[in-house]
Amino acid sequence: MKTIKTYYLVFIWLSCMFMLGISGCSTLPKQYPQQAQYSYQQDTSQTTFAKIIEPLRENNPGLTGYHILYDPLEALSTRIHLIDKAEKTLDLQYYIWDNDRIGALALHSIIQAADRGVKVRLLIDDNNAKEMEGIFLALDQHENIDVKLYNPYGFRQYRLLDIIFDLKRVNRRMHNKSFIVDNQIALIGGRNMSDQYYNLSDKYQFSDVDTILVGSASDEIIQSFDEYWNDNYAYPVKQIVSHTRYPLRYDGLKEQLEAHYQEASVQNYLDLASRSNSFENWLNQDPKLEWVSAEVVKDSPSKIKSRATKEEHLNFQLLKRLQEPDHSIDIVSAYFVPEKIGMRKLNEMAQNGVKVRVLTNSFAANDVSVVHAFYAKYREELLANNVELYEFLYAPDQENLNSNLEEFSQKAKVSLKGLSRSSLHAKLMAIDEKQVFIGSFNFDPRSSYLNSEIGVLLNSPALAKGVHETMDDHLSKYAYKLILDANQKINWQLTKPNGEVRTLTKEPKMRWYHKALLKITSWLPVEGLM
Repeated sequence: MKTIKTYYLVFIWLSCMFMLGISGCSTLPKQYPQQAQYSYQQDTSQTTFAKIIEPLRENNPGLTGYHILYDPLEALSTRIHLIDKAEKTLDLQYYIWDNDRIGALALHSIIQAADRGVKVRLLIDDNNAKEMEGIFLALDQHENIDVKLYNPYGFRQYRLLDIIFDLKRVNRRMHNKSFIVDNQIALIGGRNMSDQYYNLSDKYQFSDVDTILVGSASDEIIQSFDEYWNDNYAYPVKQIVSHTRYPLRYDGLKEQLEAHYQEASVQNYLDLASRSNSFENWLNQDPKLEWVSAEVVKDSPSKIKSRATKEEHLNFQLLKRLQEPDHSIDIVSAYFVPEKIGMRKLNEMAQNGVKVRVLTNSFAANDVSVVHAFYAKYREELLANNVELYEFLYAPDQENLNSNLEEFSQKAKVSLKGLSRSSLHAKLMAIDEKQVFIGSFNFDPRSSYLNSEIGVLLNSPALAKGVHETMDDHLSKYAYKLILDANQKINWQLTKPNGEVRTLTKEPKMRWYHKALLKITSWLPVEGLM
């Protein structure tokens, strides 16, 4: 994942003071007056989605209907279908939108929607937008498409200068992901619009999860999108990106996207994705949703400016609404740095008889290795207090991979090696048979204090039970189990498909110099930036 954390690998060794950031001035571009835009200004009450969803809402007042998207192909196919069926509005908010096959495929559908008269608002965090800014500028030329970049860099070509002069600001990013169609259906979770989230990367694939929401929770997500869209850190792309730097115009972009769409490998991929997607059946028949009470937890845009009250922080809202576990809690987080306060809480629960399991990335599977240095600090004490730790495998055994992998590789023209390598990117938590949290929020200091995030807490006994049972059935296939030996040293247990348990006494895929570098890094006073 391309994040602001990538910059740390360059700067972390220069100076702790530099990393903590001594900001001398703001490098924000000049902001010109904008007219506020709100979702309710578009009447979507007569859309197809409204006619399907509204009767369901009337039968379930105050509740939220949900459908979980585990499979990456279903997650992509659902997004494309939602865009294709949109009639009035599309509001899309993302941290990453890449110039790759998935990014282009989604933009192709968005242009078709805009041509039908759908009003499109695209809000992208500027941290990873450098390679896309010319494309966003061309896209914005469509009369029905507005593109904004959030918390932009002032030095467009020399972003290092923003980091030097305004690190405190650019270090805080809009990490939210929300996808809203006709003000009726909202989709949130961990997936960005990039190849590795949908099984199309030649290097590795992210294991992730999203959820479709309708009803009460979708209303709150729509409100959150409007808050960010109208925030003074959201800049129209045409105000900060110069046309003179990019020869690409809308007509040329449309031709390129159409040519990409017509490629055989893209069509094969879409055909493969449609196999696992039940969206059309779900849409054309009675949508099978579980309706539950739910609460959206979200950061205010003020968090990016260091001005949010504690009540405006997602982590405060989440802790306030979570029920105390009686017997089990499962935490899945791509980046897991509990800090001392979180470690003490987990230890306390485990000591009181609660089964506490945490699944995060192993060193080899972690795409931001510096985070592993700070997670590793807590492992021994957590294990000593009966907290169960599992670390996601970088390359699971072939027997545990999808049986259609070879066909997928040939038809979609994706490296078989890349398809067999994985990194955990999901963010979810299940408490007893009570509640499940899904969102963009990692259980680390960056999500807690720096980035803005969004998630939903579903009070669903059935879903919570399903998460626990899925982890029971599959953890040994996709993760190392960490244990302490007689000398209180960590060992890594790996269960082979034949049931054989292999125990490793050294951290898998870690060289001595990795270990030394991460150890030294862990001593630096920058944990709050992870």
